Amino acid sequence: MIEHARRDLWVLDARERMDAAQRYREACAHLFDVTLLTPDEVFYNRMEGYNLAGVVLARCSGVPQRFERKPSHIAADATDSVMAVLELESAGWRGDYDGRVANSEMGAIRLIDMARPFDMVTETYETVHLILSRTALEPHTADLNFHGCVVSEDSPSGRLLGSHLRATWAGAAAMSATDLTLAGKAAAALVSAVILAHGSPAGDDVRPVEKMLLASAQRFVTQNLSDPDLSPEAVRDHIGVSRSLLYKVFEPVGGVSAFIQARRLDQAFDEITGDQANQRTLAEIGYRVGFRSDAHFSRAFRARFGMTPGRLRQLGEPARRQGLSAIERPDDVFAWLRGLL
Repeated sequence: MIEHARRDLWVLDARERMDAAQRYREACAHLFDVTLLTPDEVFYNRMEGYNLAGVVLARCSGVPQRFERKPSHIAADATDSVMAVLELESAGWRGDYDGRVANSEMGAIRLIDMARPFDMVTETYETVHLILSRTALEPHTADLNFHGCVVSEDSPSGRLLGSHLRATWAGAAAMSATDLTLAGKAAAALVSAVILAHGSPAGDDVRPVEKMLLASAQRFVTQNLSDPDLSPEAVRDHIGVSRSLLYKVFEPVGGVSAFIQARRLDQAFDEITGDQANQRTLAEIGYRVGFRSDAHFSRAFRARFGMTPGRLRQLGEPARRQGLSAIERPDDVFAWLRGLL
């Protein structure tokens, strides 16, 4: 039997639920600020996509809106990702990508460096997104500035990437998981080709030092969640900065201690939903992610997710198969994406 890749689908429609627009804003809040340019009563958004072992292929459509990614969003984002967006249908868009002004008249494909800010406005749109880790790109792309670069499908590299994205999406439903994974790797190679063909010399590092320090500290935290001695002081020792600079670096994400606990709870959430046979007790899971008190684990978990660990386990297979709704975990729509990168 051929194993097909799972398709994720997220639809919010104000005709079906009155709070659709607010739920959308909440779900996007960790990535960027969203300002809807139409009344909440007519809001609509559809996102469907495939998780391809390190590359995400998604198709999105929505109402006119403004997306604003600020330094605070970048600092709070532990991933280091790059995005290529192919316009399928659009009434037009325009934006400022950290000093580079761009618009839809320049081409159908735009490249976005998620480690840099941007502010863009789009009319009604339908797009195909390719999201991948920076490490998936050809190494020489690191020397180029491609943030906000717009590429026409009439160019050789743009034609190859655009055709590949269109063909992959059109055939995705019939492809095996292996086929889609290979298509994702090919897409990463084509994104690299577009960057090499159209990027400009980067010059000085455009990513602030605080961002790089935060990324290093976040990786250290993620790798040491089970260590009961993981603390702000341990993080400070690892990245080799003063206490005041450490606190400054973590300020956009609510502080060092808050970040450590949040990541421990996120890890516990994923372990509970991933433990299909309930092979570990909840106390064991809490202990594995650094909680030494069952009561503290339960209280902290409920404060973050609006339910106890036991209630999450009771949801069972539906939670594993579909993910929690925005009611329990507002950012869960994007969890499959963040977990890749």
